[in-house]
Amino acid sequence: MNKKRKLFEIVSKIEKKSKQYNGRNLIERTIITETTDKLLLAWKIKIIDHNKIMLQVFKKANVSSKLELTEPKTTEFNVNAFRKIKLLEIELSDDDIILITTIGFLIYHFNENEKSISLIYWNYLELTIPNISTLYADSEDFKDLQALRPDLPSLNWDSFKICDEWISYVKDNKKNLLEYGVRLLSFAIKEHKLDLIEEIYKKCIDWFEEDLGKNKMVLSIITSTMPLLNKHYPEYILKYSLETTMIIDNPFYSIEYQRSNLHLYSFQYLQLINLTRSFFWSKYNFFLYNSFQKRKPIYSIILLVELSLFLAMILFLPIFFIYIAIFYILDKYHFISNNGNMSMFAIFYFILLNNLTNLTTTKTPMITFMVPYINFINYPQNYSWFSELIKPQPSPFIETMNRDIYNTWSGEAIINFKWNTYGKFYYSIIWIGFMTFLGCFTAAATIPLRYIDDDIRKKLLVASIVFGFIHLSFEIRQIIFDVKKWIRDFWNIFDVIAYVLPIYTSIYWLQLGEMNDEIISLLSFSCLFLDIKFLLFFRALEYFGVYFAIMTSVAKEIISFLVLIFIIVISFAHAFYILLLPRSNFTLDNRSINNDLNNPWNIASTYNQIFENGTINSNPFLIQPPNENTNMFIDFKTSLFATYLFLTGDSDALSNWSYLNRPPLVILIVLFSLLIVVYLMNLLIGLLSNAIEKNNNRVSYLIQKAQILAEIELFYMLPFQRRWKEWFPEVIYYYANLDEIRKEVKAMMERKEWNADVFPELKSDLLNKLYIQQNTENTAQQELNKLNIQQNTVQQDIAQNSDNQDFCRSH
Repeated sequence: MNKKRKLFEIVSKIEKKSKQYNGRNLIERTIITETTDKLLLAWKIKIIDHNKIMLQVFKKANVSSKLELTEPKTTEFNVNAFRKIKLLEIELSDDDIILITTIGFLIYHFNENEKSISLIYWNYLELTIPNISTLYADSEDFKDLQALRPDLPSLNWDSFKICDEWISYVKDNKKNLLEYGVRLLSFAIKEHKLDLIEEIYKKCIDWFEEDLGKNKMVLSIITSTMPLLNKHYPEYILKYSLETTMIIDNPFYSIEYQRSNLHLYSFQYLQLINLTRSFFWSKYNFFLYNSFQKRKPIYSIILLVELSLFLAMILFLPIFFIYIAIFYILDKYHFISNNGNMSMFAIFYFILLNNLTNLTTTKTPMITFMVPYINFINYPQNYSWFSELIKPQPSPFIETMNRDIYNTWSGEAIINFKWNTYGKFYYSIIWIGFMTFLGCFTAAATIPLRYIDDDIRKKLLVASIVFGFIHLSFEIRQIIFDVKKWIRDFWNIFDVIAYVLPIYTSIYWLQLGEMNDEIISLLSFSCLFLDIKFLLFFRALEYFGVYFAIMTSVAKEIISFLVLIFIIVISFAHAFYILLLPRSNFTLDNRSINNDLNNPWNIASTYNQIFENGTINSNPFLIQPPNENTNMFIDFKTSLFATYLFLTGDSDALSNWSYLNRPPLVILIVLFSLLIVVYLMNLLIGLLSNAIEKNNNRVSYLIQKAQILAEIELFYMLPFQRRWKEWFPEVIYYYANLDEIRKEVKAMMERKEWNADVFPELKSDLLNKLYIQQNTENTAQQELNKLNIQQNTVQQDIAQNSDNQDFCRSH
């Protein structure tokens, strides 16, 4: 790529202000050059039929030697009729020639040994503006090449669409595939070229298998395009996840003994530790060492002081624990090191630490695996600070939330690496910030006036407004990043309400200056949303997060069914409203007597007098005045609420009428009971049971945790932090417990997920390490495939020998 960039820089620096292309030969050119070894080369370039470029090289060792010709190289481009190819600029460099044409940039290379010409770079750019009205005329408006940047333009998809030869050149060469493979595979996915997708996928797997250590980066072609695969062909993600599970960038697996709690602990090799922090500690130890060697009194004084302090710490245990805590923090963040210590405090600490580690931890056999998602968590290196703060560029990890990835140990290792490296620290800071917001508002809303001064309450409300806007700003950034994705997540809407409602309540309360019923209502709902939001922070902890993941996943699956029930409830509420709505005029303040059975006065509770002879006075002795709840069907809103109460089992709103004289009411009640209460509610319970069973696994929790990490990366990190190699390495590794590996491999075999056809030697070595017998069917199939390949090779050799014999006889 560097050589190609230099070639383009040569051409881009040529002065082009006074070029008059229409007066030059733009169809055929001949360029003669002399190489470093005095070899004369002549390049002939010719445009054929306005859509083909033919090149031919003439070579001479010297002026008197015979002219040698190479086979002409013709490249066809699928351009429109009005987009005619013409030569604008040509530049030579050794065995390479760069062409700037009306359809973009091309670089050809002449191979001296093979006497062949090959296209090594091609990028489609429209450098002319054709005159569409004169389609067959030769006149064109040429763009000024002076405006071009002196840099090699990045490839676009039109380059692959217009030139089939360029596709072959990229996919058939390992170096080219590493350089342009991501764009080629992206082009194949978006253009739905299934044969090209499959071919690139197989080449990546095969080339990685050829040299596991050196060729692992070729897998990044697949993992970098996973957002597109997830959108168009998610089956390839499942295929890749299963085929590359439990692999390593080494021909053989090695068993190491590590601490037992390191199962699925992820890390990166060649970890860089910043030892500059321990510079002063090293200088101090060097000073002590020199003092000891030269027997200076200062060493004896320091030793005596340390010994006195050490004895004091033993006598006063709280000081001893403080000492241990301080040295643990200094050791953790590399302010001190266990190299060449001359200090009694450090020597004692590291001896104690090693002994405690050996006593409290047992070592178990572990195998190191490689996470096959190469460059999956990396962000683009080219970025703008301003645009990154408004709408950051995502990584493949951000854009690919696929269950098949996190259904394997590799996906879980990615989550563990991110969480242990930076996730838990950022999440703790965010949680503490929210607790500050929650504490200020809750204190202002809950503590009675007799226990808190009014000025303090106002300060708490102001603090709530400030913290609320800080948290709300991150939600606004999420909305700007992807509005559709933000709306689809219910918790995002809940978060906005949890921030906006307390902010509005605080501002309104400060403006009003006193408490009233409206403020009380706002405070109650604000505290409710804030408390639930606080509870949602526990979803990042596995002990609680599994249940949050189940609730979220189940809600997404049954939301459409709940909408259907809601529509049916509205329909019944409408029917009840029409049937039980009073048709006569009435007021709740004055009694009205009429024949309207739905009049609240006619269905209100009455009390009649009973005489001594047992007869009842037909005129009511007492009447309980009706209210809005006597007939809840006088308004459609209360009718809807009454229907909801009936759904929950409370039928008091319908008990004020005589069922014997109201058959339509009885029919509606029976229909509602059978359709909603009996059928749909039991169906909902069944759907909930199935959804819970489906999502009751760690995969849902891991995806939920991945979404939390994605929010932290995009909206809480600075742009340069997302490019730190320590946090976002190209390759991640992880430990796995040997016993757990045996269980997982056997489980995969039972589920028919263990594919021994891919990386057969590597997986065979793993099974031997685990003492698991290989599947005889797969082994037999592999041997059969090898025999078929050998048989085809022999047949091809026989056919080729037969052709050679026939050729010799004919001559």
